[in-house]
Amino acid sequence: MTDAPPRPVRKVVIVGRDEALWLTAAVLQRTFARSDLSFTAVELPSLLRPGEVLPTLDSQASFHAQLGLEEEVLMRALGATFTLGQQYVGWAKNAPPVFVGYSSTGVAVQNVPFHHLWLRARASGLSVAYEDFAINAACAKHGRLLTREAELSGFAEAGRGYHLPAAPYGEMLRQVALKRGVRHLPAAHVSPVVQGAQMSAVVLSDGQTVEGDLFIDTTGSEARLLSQMPETGFTSWRHWLPFDRLLTSYAAPATPLPVFAQITAFRSGWTGLFPLRDYTALQQVYTTDELSDDEAFEAAATVARVSLNPQATVTPFEAGQRRAWSGNVIGLGDAAAVLDPLGSARMPALLFGLSHLTALFPLDTGGLESAVYNRTVAQVYARLRDAQILLYSLNKRRDQPVWDRLRSQSLPPELAYRLELFSACGHMPMYDEETFDEAWWIAACLGHGRLPAAYDVRADQIAEPDLIRHFQSVLGYVRKQVETMPTPDAVSRAATV
Repeated sequence: MTDAPPRPVRKVVIVGRDEALWLTAAVLQRTFARSDLSFTAVELPSLLRPGEVLPTLDSQASFHAQLGLEEEVLMRALGATFTLGQQYVGWAKNAPPVFVGYSSTGVAVQNVPFHHLWLRARASGLSVAYEDFAINAACAKHGRLLTREAELSGFAEAGRGYHLPAAPYGEMLRQVALKRGVRHLPAAHVSPVVQGAQMSAVVLSDGQTVEGDLFIDTTGSEARLLSQMPETGFTSWRHWLPFDRLLTSYAAPATPLPVFAQITAFRSGWTGLFPLRDYTALQQVYTTDELSDDEAFEAAATVARVSLNPQATVTPFEAGQRRAWSGNVIGLGDAAAVLDPLGSARMPALLFGLSHLTALFPLDTGGLESAVYNRTVAQVYARLRDAQILLYSLNKRRDQPVWDRLRSQSLPPELAYRLELFSACGHMPMYDEETFDEAWWIAACLGHGRLPAAYDVRADQIAEPDLIRHFQSVLGYVRKQVETMPTPDAVSRAATV
């Protein structure tokens, strides 16, 4: 039996739940509003947990703009917050916390990157931390929000991420998608109908058959559609990312409101606090080998030092990926790649997959675009995975089995080369399809104590008095900018007037 010849794509069926379903439906409907495509969203029961948060990066803003969602209105309506980065506590036991933000650090001199200047000065006795020269880190430490109106005069490149409350955010996207004309069909479950290398329909729990030309899987890690297609077996990353349990809960809102997430390591994993306007979301990652779920809840309250709502939910997960496009089925979000919760990587993975899909949207079911798509998104997922492996590998928690293993394990070849080169001479190679920029990789390494053995020899050509004046100028500029920035609470009060 041979497969049917390719047919034009007219009917697009999106099966899934929560923000992945509705962001995909809304973006595709908006992008192809003038085409003859029809979009049907088959909504499965929500898997959102009480108090769940979606940490994400500045790239989310472009999707909001595309959907006509004004940032100020969205943030106020959802009770969402901005974040300037993440603070890592206890990654080296008694060492000070490390802040890794979404901004550049310092300013180059005579084309010598700033981190090489800092390495030279540190070798001569400089005691100022690398992060103190970063505008985001300075604002975060002083409880100030770096606004988009900040005049940085070419001094720094600065961004910010978001903490989005998952349930109201998903509902907002749902309303946007429905208003724009997406057809909505709720279902308790679906049964895919596959013929050869193509999916022809999904059968809903009420017996209704929904036919389509292109199917998009946003069902989460179960990959209800994609897993039924040829050559889409799951490739586990557990060797590098061994945590397999996510505990979710929430506590009272923090006062004053922080402008960063706090990630605190403990013996069996880490606990993350993500401030929102109406509550503080908590995520805790651990392994079943180390803790029972009840022990994990007790540890979360102890590590976070907050009173947690007893409605804690535990979700098993395994980091890894599938081939994202097979036949006429495309997986987005966790259906294609399950990432560890560390480092706000999950939402960007969904966004990149969706962005590349709109750029390579197929004209017919032949799937000629699939090879390019699969290669590109596989690189995106690998770079995000490597960023998480990097953070884990930089830990210095000695004599604790989980953390010892994370520090000593062999690394993926691209990451191993990146770290080897940086450790030797301070150069940070960058690959295609990076989510985090060079400044982030350098800040993560230097902040966690991965210091190169040598620095750029051009740094020695700058006279020491000139170098000292430059450092003083940078610190003075950072201090002045921080003083002019508002607190997040002041911004919130102004928005409600």
